[in-house]
Amino acid sequence: MKAVIHVLGLVLHGQEVMVEAWTVCAIDMSDGVKDGVTDCGGETMPSPRIKIYMMKIKMRLGVAVICAVVVMLAPSCRRDAADDKHFAVEKDLKAEYVDISELLQINNIFMLEDYLVLQNTSEAVDDFFFVYSYPEMDFLYSFAKRGRGPGEYMMPGLIKNTKGNILGLRDHATDILAFYEITGSGAVPAGSSRFSSPDNDRFFWEINSMGDSLFLVKHQGDRRGATELWDYARGRVVDSIPNTFDRLPKKLGRGYYTIFDDYMVSANGNRFAVAYFMIDRIETGEVSAGEIIRISDIGSSTAPDFYLYGKNETDHFNVDRNIVYYENLYAGKNSIYALYSHDRLDNTEKNHSRQMEVYSWELEPLMKLHLEYPVAYFTVDESSRIIYGVNPELFPDKLLVYKY
Repeated sequence: MKAVIHVLGLVLHGQEVMVEAWTVCAIDMSDGVKDGVTDCGGETMPSPRIKIYMMKIKMRLGVAVICAVVVMLAPSCRRDAADDKHFAVEKDLKAEYVDISELLQINNIFMLEDYLVLQNTSEAVDDFFFVYSYPEMDFLYSFAKRGRGPGEYMMPGLIKNTKGNILGLRDHATDILAFYEITGSGAVPAGSSRFSSPDNDRFFWEINSMGDSLFLVKHQGDRRGATELWDYARGRVVDSIPNTFDRLPKKLGRGYYTIFDDYMVSANGNRFAVAYFMIDRIETGEVSAGEIIRISDIGSSTAPDFYLYGKNETDHFNVDRNIVYYENLYAGKNSIYALYSHDRLDNTEKNHSRQMEVYSWELEPLMKLHLEYPVAYFTVDESSRIIYGVNPELFPDKLLVYKY
């Protein structure tokens, strides 16, 4: 743990008063306060208590400098995320494979009660969703054709945390909201409506079903966003909470975009987890009585110093130099599974991630899993302790199976 000493100075210039604050040093207190504490300059301070040092009173040309001292022995607010993460178990996992002979380009994987669904993005194939029996992994059928006609879609995104064998989707291109009951012989329509954002500059992402016609969503555009609870049947916001790093837009000014504090949301039951894309932080919360409640967090409490978008960029984007921490997230009934990258943005998009962090819902670090091959998308069968992963670049026609 680190204690930070802050010196607060009141600088009087005639009738003008200015308040200045400096951080003098940070002292490692993880072993307790000792008889001699080494300061930031390498000198030893003799007292068992941390004393304030390097205070100077300067009188010069009629300008009086009056220093008042505030010592803060609380932990530094800029917490190192690695300090929180001490995993009790680490495992190296070898990959097994499930061959996918159907012609599709997988960009998502979704587990229902009795079926596993793969989402296709290849325009060479008409259908978006391919259904397999589980755990046999026999291909059954595909559905949801590409197009603008009835029962057709252009940019469907899956709705997470649906119950049983219900698959939900929202078409980002048309705002169509649709539900299907997945059976062994076909996808049976189970309701359709529209779910549109009232804002021209914000869109619905990371949609999680929370029961009773409620969606927990990331309502976000390029410049602003919030986590919101929507009653989609009535088309109204029930509750909303600002982003955790709500001071970041002011700090970055015109250089701010929501990519810097972007995050994923994954729910299970009435609980949800949040993992940040370019900040080393995970949060948990719950939806209760129509309210979004943040409960706990682990990792960094402050954003890093980002590389911003540069002017006249042609050969490369400066923002690609930022570190991606979490690439994907899955909220299970028992645990939270977070795909950890810790690599540059451009490398992560190309190579994906091979480390999985597993937490309890209280955010106690449980396991760190080292995957033989990286994955981009994944789902988890907790009862069988199996992770099913997808890497479209390395294994376009296979599922990677990791037993943990």
